[in-house]
Amino acid sequence: MTSNNSNDDDVPILDVTSDNDQTPLLNDNPILSTPNVDTILVPSISRYRLTNIIRILLFVEFVTILIIWLVGTSTHSLIDDIIHYRLTTSIFDLVAISISKFILLIIFLTELETFIIARLYQPNSRPLFIFIRYFYIVSLIVLSICSLAFAIIKLIFVLRAFHLSKLYLSTVYVFLVFSSIEFIGMILMIPYLSRVKLLEQPRSTKKKVDLKRLFSLSKSERPFLITGTLFLLLSSLTQIVQPYFFGRIVDDALTSDSMRPVTNDVLILFGINCVGAIASFLRSWVFELAGQRVVYRLRQNIFDSIIKQEVGFFDITRTGELTNRLSSDTQVLQNAVTVNISMLLRSFLQIAGSLVVMFYLEVSLTLVLMVIVPVIILFSRQYGIIVRKLRKQFQDELAGAGTTSEESISNIRTIRIFGAEKRISNHYHENLLKSYQVGKKLALNSGLFMGLVGFLAAGGIALVMWYGGKLVHERKLSTGTLASFLMYLLQVAVAFGMLASLFGDFMQAAGASERLFDLLDRIPKIPATSTHECSIKPDDFDGSIRVDKLFFTYPTRSDQQVLRDITFEIKSGQKVALVGPSGGGKSTIASLIERFYDPDSGTIYFGSHPLTSIDPKWLRENVSFVNQEPTLFACSIRDNITFGLDRTDISLDEIHSVAKQANAHDFIEQFENKYDTLVGERGVRLSGGQRQRIAIARALLMSPKLLLLDEATSALDAESEHFVQEAIERAMIDRTVLVIAHRLSTVRNADVVIVINQGTIVEQMAGLCDDCLPLSYYYQKLNLDRFEIKQNRNTIASIVAGSLFTIGWWLIIDVCIRYPSNDQFHKALLTIGIIASLALIFVNSISNSRFHGDYYRDGCIGLTLARVILFLSFLFVFGSVIAGAWLMIALYMIPNAKDIYPGVALFIQTLLIFASTLILKFGRTEDD
Repeated sequence: MTSNNSNDDDVPILDVTSDNDQTPLLNDNPILSTPNVDTILVPSISRYRLTNIIRILLFVEFVTILIIWLVGTSTHSLIDDIIHYRLTTSIFDLVAISISKFILLIIFLTELETFIIARLYQPNSRPLFIFIRYFYIVSLIVLSICSLAFAIIKLIFVLRAFHLSKLYLSTVYVFLVFSSIEFIGMILMIPYLSRVKLLEQPRSTKKKVDLKRLFSLSKSERPFLITGTLFLLLSSLTQIVQPYFFGRIVDDALTSDSMRPVTNDVLILFGINCVGAIASFLRSWVFELAGQRVVYRLRQNIFDSIIKQEVGFFDITRTGELTNRLSSDTQVLQNAVTVNISMLLRSFLQIAGSLVVMFYLEVSLTLVLMVIVPVIILFSRQYGIIVRKLRKQFQDELAGAGTTSEESISNIRTIRIFGAEKRISNHYHENLLKSYQVGKKLALNSGLFMGLVGFLAAGGIALVMWYGGKLVHERKLSTGTLASFLMYLLQVAVAFGMLASLFGDFMQAAGASERLFDLLDRIPKIPATSTHECSIKPDDFDGSIRVDKLFFTYPTRSDQQVLRDITFEIKSGQKVALVGPSGGGKSTIASLIERFYDPDSGTIYFGSHPLTSIDPKWLRENVSFVNQEPTLFACSIRDNITFGLDRTDISLDEIHSVAKQANAHDFIEQFENKYDTLVGERGVRLSGGQRQRIAIARALLMSPKLLLLDEATSALDAESEHFVQEAIERAMIDRTVLVIAHRLSTVRNADVVIVINQGTIVEQMAGLCDDCLPLSYYYQKLNLDRFEIKQNRNTIASIVAGSLFTIGWWLIIDVCIRYPSNDQFHKALLTIGIIASLALIFVNSISNSRFHGDYYRDGCIGLTLARVILFLSFLFVFGSVIAGAWLMIALYMIPNAKDIYPGVALFIQTLLIFASTLILKFGRTEDD
């Protein structure tokens, strides 16, 4: 077994897998199985770099203090120092603490390591392990805090004893320095110790946040940041010296006999404040400008990265989440890498500068203040860990609510149709409630932290005021110096509070940066631009493609095979139709040809070149796709038609030409603003047929060599379908076309028809004709455009209508034979019957005739005149019924004629012809 040679920065993980098969080496029974030490990677805690540094520091500290103690005193003094121990005159306590820290740390770390190894194979001991682990960690931290606090307190007492030797004083200083470094090391070691994992826990593959990269976002704004930093230094310097002059003013007012010194100090302080105000203005302006430049560039880069991702990425990623990244997350990073950096530097400068001046004014008072600093640092560290996790969770939950709101607003018509406002509102409320719950935790932790920091700061201020008051009372400190010291103390407290707030903001930025860097770093599986692998631009491409043994599953449904062994060829100029039931895989084939996805296996060839080797930009320029739900953008009709072209020299004649081919020019010209008419979001101001025709015009403007049509007429009414179908037929001229459809009229002129069912090709026919349709078993089984149903329905309707018409005329003929003397009535009878029959013939020819309808409606008399004739025909047929009823009542019912058969026969004939007309018009399907 090889050793673990992971990077020092990585957290070592306990591993029980073999190098070869990666299977667990432990049996199910931990008692019966004996672990093989040679096959287990057990991480030693001594491998932690910080732990080793702390051990070395403790050893050097102990040796240094011991040497100073031994060299600086005699044996008698050593014994006397131990027996007659005093806090202010002995350094034995420092030696004892050093050796205690060294021994205890060795014991704790060794025991912790031994405990981990001993408990590796006992999963039931996890709660005990967690308790002991945290007990050791907390003990080490408390030991470091107490050691540092004791060193500070002892130094205060030592400085009050002026008769002590320099050797003694240097010992205390050495101890203080080492204790401070050890404390910082222990704080930094917390996350390493707390992330020690048990054997059964898997290795985490989550990437760490690179703070260097986070701050590198502002690297290009270096001139602005340097300029802003200079103004920051100037403004911070003016704030640092203000308390000093305030103390001088107080002392001058108490001790000077005139106001001149006070006036001079006030004027100096006023000038300093003016300079500071100007510097603060320039600092804020420069940093804010840099921040705006950073967020502008960041949003552009993220948006570019998003739109270059493959289509499958958007299948599994919510739109609201992506928009939230572009808006809120980038804003968080803007503040973090510019404004917050400014505030961070300002706070650090104020703390450092104030502490330097405080040490200059009174060392003992400063050391009293330093007692609470380690505790604040410890709380800040723990607070940052908690807040970072909660901030990331808050942003994720907020993104979920954003997704719901975006989907709801964009689909408001569907919500209104189903009256689902309450349900959608409740759903949004649930998403908001999740973010609110996380926000409550954030507020609680923030309040606790600020309260603890405020409590510690108040305690420090009270301690400084008490001790400073004591020094003033003893005439060892002036009143002005104490006033200056208190103002510096307030500056330090405010700066620490600002650091705490900034720490939370940086943790929020760290969480946001994880998501943004994931987007920036993500390499699309299918490139959107030319790459080394996808750079071929086949100039000899004539529209022919070959699909060879395609197998495909969607990324979101990896367990469901969508396409299986799909193979077919489309020759140049051919019109190929894909037909089959919904969900069979027809649209998936079109998506693969457009390279929205890559197949699991198999290849699509454009000419002789594999699709995966072709330049994506060339592909989009030579292949156009019109789907069943065309998407229009919230801009003008002109912009939507020219959307696919990069060139800006598109003439209006070109736009008019493709619009006319797509049957869109006439309705566009009827708008007030014509081609400059705004279509609204997703084209809501246009009808479905109008949107479809604009989409066809957009595709035609690209002059594609291959045109893909995915059920472009499936969701349209009869009139819109007629216009769109005519546009499709024009679009098919002189180019290769792959059309996906259910309607027979759409695929009637196809050169090849391929039937797709359950992801496989079940039949392939060389075009369609009336004679070959009954021979196609799968064509009938799949019920393409409900052909069988339409055929049977139309046949039955024609038989019924013809029978009724025949019965009606038989009655008239029978009347004429039975009553030959009633010539006047016979003329009326025949006239009404002939008029009704002619009207029926017009209705049959214009409305539903399979062979002549399009000719009459479109070519011969036009659509408007056809509608007028159809209306008049119905009017004549209905009028014949009224006339028949009137003659029956007037001639036979009112006079009480003995034989009413002729009148009844006339009425029944007109009624039967009217019924036949209704059956022919409404009883048959259109475009059979």
